[in-house]
Amino acid sequence: MALFRKRPHREVSFEGSWMVLTGTHDEKPLIARFDTSAEQLKGRYSIQIGVAVPLNDPTPDGFPTPEEDRQLGRIETKVVSKAADASVLVGVITTGGMREFVLYTNSSTWIEAYHHALEEEITTHEVQVMAKTDPDWSTYKSFVS
Repeated sequence: MALFRKRPHREVSFEGSWMVLTGTHDEKPLIARFDTSAEQLKGRYSIQIGVAVPLNDPTPDGFPTPEEDRQLGRIETKVVSKAADASVLVGVITTGGMREFVLYTNSSTWIEAYHHALEEEITTHEVQVMAKTDPDWSTYKSFVS
């Protein structure tokens, strides 16, 4: 599930190699962070994985409550650790009652098993996983470039 097809309105700040963006997308508030150092891996990983997690109890502006944000932090740890040997996390986007983790990989053979493992381990939220060929890193570039 690719949530973003066009560049959102944004304001940018940096925390280490991570660029933090705030703005709007489709007239909804958005916050995202992208690892600017990941761009050096672009030629090695040509498949984008989106792990989308619908929020259970979003605030009126579509963001998680503090408690749900803590749950999402634990989910992010699982998303990254389960894919650590096969992919790289390049971004995290929150908008419209959804958090999406953006990863890139060079093989799709493991993604179905990865999705099932996440579904088994993450019991607090629905987990949606999609993958698409994206050698140009178009999702990444729509935020970082």
